[in-house]
Amino acid sequence: MGAQRVDQLTKMWHTPEKLESEVNSAADASFVVVDGDRIVGHALATDEGEGHVHLKRLYLRAAYYGKGLGDQLLTAALSSFPHGLQASLEVYEVNARAVAFYQKHDFSISERLRDEFADDELYEFRMVRTL
Repeated sequence: MGAQRVDQLTKMWHTPEKLESEVNSAADASFVVVDGDRIVGHALATDEGEGHVHLKRLYLRAAYYGKGLGDQLLTAALSSFPHGLQASLEVYEVNARAVAFYQKHDFSISERLRDEFADDELYEFRMVRTL
């Protein structure tokens, strides 16, 4: 996935209006990791009802990999919903590091899906785990 695709996704997913609605939503739990005055990580999970929690985002700057911060973000996001029974997420198939991270945290691949927004053949995995 190249820079153009990242720009496209950023424009779709990270508009000020969308971010504001997520911050103000009682169904969302959002966490950031800060180093000084710089945000270096972010996680967002949503209560989708009936015990289903969806991890919408988990980002960490590469310089902060391997320090346990991703583990902390994931734990914080999922534990925000103590009534949750199952968690799910989508991750790009080509992102082997992220797939391995989620598998380490007991997520398993339940589906392989073609990215509906991609112009090319880009696939993602839907991954699930019991909470």
